[in-house]
Amino acid sequence: MISLQTRLSASLILVLAVLLALAIALGGYSLRRLAEDFVAARLEHDLETLLSALEFDPHGQPRLLTDQIGISFRQPYSGHYYRIETPSGELASRSLWDAELPLPSLSGTRFTRVFITGPQAQRLLLVGRAFQVQGRPVRMAVTEDFTPISAGLQRLLLEFALIALALFGLLLLAQRWLVRHGLAPLERIRRELPRLAQGEISALSLETPAEVRPLVVELNRLLTLLDQRQRRARHALGNLAHALKTPLTALTQLAEQPPPPTELQNWWQDLRQQLRQVRALTERELKRARIAGGGAPGLRVLLAPEIADLVTTLQRIHRERALHIETHLPPGGVFSGDRDDLLELLGNLLDNACQWARTTVRLSAVLEPEILSLRIEDDGPGCPPEHLELLSQRGMRVDESRAGHGLGLAIASDIVAQYGGALNLGRSETLGGFLAEVHLPRSLPATPEPVSSSQN
Repeated sequence: MISLQTRLSASLILVLAVLLALAIALGGYSLRRLAEDFVAARLEHDLETLLSALEFDPHGQPRLLTDQIGISFRQPYSGHYYRIETPSGELASRSLWDAELPLPSLSGTRFTRVFITGPQAQRLLLVGRAFQVQGRPVRMAVTEDFTPISAGLQRLLLEFALIALALFGLLLLAQRWLVRHGLAPLERIRRELPRLAQGEISALSLETPAEVRPLVVELNRLLTLLDQRQRRARHALGNLAHALKTPLTALTQLAEQPPPPTELQNWWQDLRQQLRQVRALTERELKRARIAGGGAPGLRVLLAPEIADLVTTLQRIHRERALHIETHLPPGGVFSGDRDDLLELLGNLLDNACQWARTTVRLSAVLEPEILSLRIEDDGPGCPPEHLELLSQRGMRVDESRAGHGLGLAIASDIVAQYGGALNLGRSETLGGFLAEVHLPRSLPATPEPVSSSQN
């Protein structure tokens, strides 16, 4: 793909070349018209001088007063010629020598201006007009050789073109410097990307132009979200490994110490119990993976379709209990954050509600001008008030009789804190069971602050 600098340079070169060509063409046309008008004005003056010098003798023959005729009309092939035609005779300048000067059609109301070819292939500008002198029709025309003026104009245009080309080269150099200077922040970002990939820096510099700053801010926000998700995954894997350590240790002891024949039944019972615990922990993590699903990180998402898919997944996971999961969502509601964060947050809270509910789980969302409020409640036994503060601690379980290893509410609390929100736990007034209220800001910060695992 062609670089942005090359595209800008090529576009500017093309524009400057077109402007230069137009300047030369329009400048040449304007100078030529100016010179032509100047020569034509002088010829009109010469024509009026000849008209004032024209008279007729007693026999009606035309003649000119020689003292009013310029010397240029007497030099052979000077380019300054005149020709006068009357019904009784014709007059021509000496400068024509023995050449002919045909007259075009002339008007009696305005001057006629036209270029003709004269003696010795001269390019002549002719100005003529028809008059009435002493009641006689007279056709008069004067000319001037335009060849020296055309040559001078060509030299002037050549000099102008050379100067314009020199300026064009200077503009290209200035343009190249300006483009490089203007794209320097992008070059700095390009140099920071390998450092970012190698872990030398954690975010891109925000010292960028206003046009590029939103892109850099969004990229830093995405990097922060990915970093937070990676840390949560590491925490979850660490806690899973810690939870598996006890049953695996017990399995190792059972395998290394064969039981006596009298305790074989208890040995098999202990072995099955530890295997069930390992299987429960593994299925728990697989269930969380199915709930989170897949998707592009950092995208804003609509609440209704994502929650509908999440509810369908939870109903399949808890299909043996035939739970009724209600949703009350505002039309067109949008979560201004990461899709996976939303699914992991609601997945943990809804899965916790599904585990404790008797028949009903309810999810409600309310959009306020600045806050998105989510309520997850169930009709289960709820939680005693004295234990509510302990639930968001990682690995804390109030009831050891249920499957799990105490990470769901802690992970949800981390996600809420990441977005600068609040997670409130209590008892549902309508269903009577457990209640989790989540309040998230509608306008999220461009770069969320990292949240440590101890911030619950």
